[in-house]
Amino acid sequence: MPAIDLSRLSREVDRLRGVFASPGEVVRGAVDVLDFYAERARRPAAVPAPEDRGRSLDVPAPVLRALGIGLQTQAGIQPDGSWPVAHALWDADLRETRVLACWVLSGLNDPAVARWVELRAADLEDPAVLAAVVERALFGWKRSSGKAYIEQIERWLSASQTGLHALGLRALLAGLEMPELEDLHRAFQALACLPHPVRGEARQALGDLLAALAKRSPAETTRFLLEGIEHDLPGMERQARSLLAALPPTQRERLTAALGASSARNAST
Repeated sequence: MPAIDLSRLSREVDRLRGVFASPGEVVRGAVDVLDFYAERARRPAAVPAPEDRGRSLDVPAPVLRALGIGLQTQAGIQPDGSWPVAHALWDADLRETRVLACWVLSGLNDPAVARWVELRAADLEDPAVLAAVVERALFGWKRSSGKAYIEQIERWLSASQTGLHALGLRALLAGLEMPELEDLHRAFQALACLPHPVRGEARQALGDLLAALAKRSPAETTRFLLEGIEHDLPGMERQARSLLAALPPTQRERLTAALGASSARNAST
């Protein structure tokens, strides 16, 4: 990988901004820059890590961030061009170009962003892309309309399309600091909509969300887990066991007792 020359990178970002009105040129320019800084082809063993689920050039984070900020800034100046550029970058089918598409959309407070993301749910098994969608693409809309954001999460969590479950869970985790979720009861209500078992990336997303909720409210999280165990929801025992060490003694004892009773029930059937 060539060293990152900040002056050169700044010029490359400026060139992308200058062709923002031509989505095809943005994609070609972005891919050229990404390819220049790509690491994978220069590694002795070009074998993707197990967690790599998308086509990626393994571009260093500072390069991707510089390109993203530049495109985000230009999208603010030329908002009408945001959608065509985001479409073109996403369809380039690289992890990095999809992350850049999320940067382009990050300044929009348009609810259409949620629908745009939803239509691409099949592409969100890549954790890096899913993170960019939640942290970038949905950012402007979440900030401008928290109530609608929470309502959309509830729809995603209750959807029949399993690809939307991970999106809903990650979006809920990202929204825990919002005023609308200061009372965590709404978060647990949303979680109750989630079908079980959860699959794919949603399984890890659920674990991360429950870990965050356990820090904020051990009692409510324990109650949620106890109900899941009582109703024999698939995967809930595993989630409970993974959180035992993070819970205070009282909640830990209640969960341990419930897990023991569940194991005894299952052994007798």
